[in-house]
Parts: sequence; C-alpha cells; structure tokens
Amino acid sequence: MKTKPSHAMMMLILALTVFLPGSAMAQEYSVASFRELPNDVSAFINPVRDLNDEDCALMKVVAPADFVFSTPLGIVKRIDKTGEIWLYMPRGSRKMTLKHAAWGVLRDYEFPTRLESHKTYEVTLKYPRTYNGASADGNPITIRDTLTVTKVDTLVVTKVDTLMMQPTRPKIPLEFDILAGIGIGGRAPFTFASLTLVLMKRHGGFIRISSHPSPTDDPIATCDRHGLIDGQQRFYSGTISKNVFMISGGPIHRITDKWTIFEGLGYADNRLDWQLAPSEGGGYVRNSYFSHKGLTAEAGAQFRWNRIVFSASVITLKGTEWFGSIGVGFRFGKGIKWPSSISR
Repeated sequence: MKTKPSHAMMMLILALTVFLPGSAMAQEYSVASFRELPNDVSAFINPVRDLNDEDCALMKVVAPADFVFSTPLGIVKRIDKTGEIWLYMPRGSRKMTLKHAAWGVLRDYEFPTRLESHKTYEVTLKYPRTYNGASADGNPITIRDTLTVTKVDTLVVTKVDTLMMQPTRPKIPLEFDILAGIGIGGRAPFTFASLTLVLMKRHGGFIRISSHPSPTDDPIATCDRHGLIDGQQRFYSGTISKNVFMISGGPIHRITDKWTIFEGLGYADNRLDWQLAPSEGGGYVRNSYFSHKGLTAEAGAQFRWNRIVFSASVITLKGTEWFGSIGVGFRFGKGIKWPSSISR
C-alpha cells in the first residue's frame, strides 16, 4: 500500500533542494592560472633571504587575505597587499597547499616549474565572487572579482618596473684600509716590514712604505761580489749590515665585494755593507753586487673577510731583483651590499 509524503517531508526536500547547491558552490575554489612576471622586479629590488642565505622567489597570489598557505620548503615571509598576497619562497619550491576556513583545502598544488631566485610569479585563484562570512574583527567580508584585481596589478607592475630598473650599480661607500706586512727578496736576500694605506670606493689608490733600517757609518769604499776592492783581496770581520727602503703607490680596483687588485710604481734603495777586519782599519765597505737602487713596479691582490683584509704582492727592482710581500690589516668604512648576481 502506497502512502503520500507528508507535508513536513515535502518542505524538507524543498529546503535541501534550495540550499545544498549554494552550499556546495561555496566550498569550491581552484587555481585559474599560473605565470611568471618577467617585467616585475619586486623580488630583485627588495630581496628576502632564506635560512641558507639565498635570495627567495616571490609568489603573488591573487586571493583574499583569509587564505593560508604552506609549502614543503616553508614560506620565508608573507605580506598582505590589496587584492593579493605576496609569498617569499625558497629557490626550488615546487608545491603549495592552500587552505581556507570556509572553502576547504587545496593540497599540493604543483607549479609548472621550480621557482628561481629573484623572479616573480603570479597565481590567480578562481573562487565565488562573494563570501558571506566575517573577518576576525567581526566585519563582513566581500570578495571582488579576480579579473578586476589582476588588471589593476598589471598597471601597478608596469609602473614599478619603469621606476625601479634605473639603478644598475650598487652604491659603494668610502673605505680606508691599514695593513702591516713582511717581505723578502733580492740577491742578498733582504727582509723588510711594510705599511700599506688604501683609500677607495669602486676605485682608489694605495701607498706602501717598506723598510729594514740597519744604521751604520758611511762606507769608506766599494767592493765587488767577492769582497775585492780595486782588485785587491781584503779581510772582513763577518759583520754584515742590510738596509732596505722602498716606497710605491698606484691605483686599486674593486673586482667584487671581497677581491681587489692593485698595481703601482715606486723607488727602492737597498744596500749591503760588509765590515772590514780590525787589521784592515775597520769601517764598512759597500758591496756593489748586492746593493741596488732605482725604479720598482708592483702588482698584487687583496681579499676581504668581514673587516679583515689580506694582501699579497710581487715587486721588481729594475726587472733584475724580485721581492714578495704579504700583509694583513683592518678595513674602516661601511659595508657593501652587492646584488647576488654580482658578488657570487
């Protein structure tokens, strides 16, 4: 025996028919598009670094601010903008999970390509145009159409690109270095200590003074390599005096934030004196073979580690004698922030 549905049952069926489709629609959202923004320099001009000290990629999600995101590599920084959300993600990120309190979870959305440092990307979400919910402060939330927001974003990005691409080189502050060093070389050989002063920005100059004083009386004669004076054999006490004086200077150039190179010209006066034996009357004799003076040329490099500076250089005296020098010192001045593409 068949029974007719009661009036209450018919009202319940009618209510479910009216309300369930709208409720199901409210739970649906998806990724409408993913693209790279080659003209957007936001990630390059204002970089954010991850825990590995690498510059992040920037993902601009066109969505309301009540969305929550997560990735396997983490999200370094989030900034809520008008109509979109900026997510700074580590280089190499490939997946992202999206969450919404009313519309549910879109898990492990995979990007078409791995994200790269300094690049900006855009993800546009497709979602219901209105959401009759409330924000944390109790005010109603109204979501605008995503296409309108995307058009506004295009205009803003074009304007920012035109303004921000003008500076192409980092601003380098004035730097002052002081280094102490030691060196050895020449026929004798000679040893010496040196002091180097450097003043520079991207380019600059240096001056180096090297010395090893050994005060003696003025020589009374000159001998050859073997100690012969005017072809006559003389006897010596065995006491030797070595005097070194070298001064040089020239330009210095910054190659990266850590390396500089320099080259210069100068003058040297290096003397080797032998003392005569008491039976020969004493006094000092200048050895002409080991003593030289004249024009010098120098080339070298410096390496910076924080504020510590290391240097190494090669010096030649008239192309016949060669000297090597190393030094360490301290850098005075503000630090330099180079773009990663230049300093690495």
